[in-house]
Amino acid sequence: MLIFRLSLIICISCTPLCALKLPSYTLACSRNDPNLNDCVVKHGQLAIPYFINGDPKYKVPRLDPLFITELTVQQGIRQIGIELTLKNSSIYGLKNAIFKKARTNITGQHIEWDFEIPKIYIIGHYEVSGRILILPITGNGKANVTITDLKITYKYDWDYITKKNGRKYMNITTSSLEYENGRTYFQLENLFNGDKLLGENMLTFLNENWKEVTTEIGPAIGEAISEVFRLILTSIADLVPWEYIYPDI
Repeated sequence: MLIFRLSLIICISCTPLCALKLPSYTLACSRNDPNLNDCVVKHGQLAIPYFINGDPKYKVPRLDPLFITELTVQQGIRQIGIELTLKNSSIYGLKNAIFKKARTNITGQHIEWDFEIPKIYIIGHYEVSGRILILPITGNGKANVTITDLKITYKYDWDYITKKNGRKYMNITTSSLEYENGRTYFQLENLFNGDKLLGENMLTFLNENWKEVTTEIGPAIGEAISEVFRLILTSIADLVPWEYIYPDI
């Protein structure tokens, strides 16, 4: 089970009748462009640092670092049975995302985006109890989890709604995120209530068996990253009419 809460504060000044155009730092791509996917990647990449820094006009808060109030993983299947909670944590590194590929199906109302992120850091406070493979684990303290070479695919579908201003907007109906990574490094202070020998042995074990551990906690990390995509996408779709995002030109 995954419990996930973000702490995001945004100011909304746009009324239900307003219709914004795309931000000045990103250009629209014609839905009729034979090179539509290349256009999306080019202008999407240019827009990443602006969105990550936040844009109150479009209801997007600053996203790097991404502050997470609480993220809890309760896992009791396969080789790992733990309850892991990260509190008041921040994810760093999303600003370095590289937009690699887009697959746009306007008729089918389905889009897929591929990104790569060289490295992200999750820094905060952890609490953990349970077992990993054959070993018990317990502790609480400062945590630093480093994940390298992320390859992300974000997919979403949409339908259309017409608002009171008479304009048609994208309405995101489903979305999902898949990711894989090259390596995960764990640094957890105060394991086993500060027992140095047990703590160092557990950290060595975690870092040697990072694939198995990441398989279990990966969905929680993926959910945090997915929330960034959902936030940006739904904010733009809610404020910018369809005709401005993919104009018929």
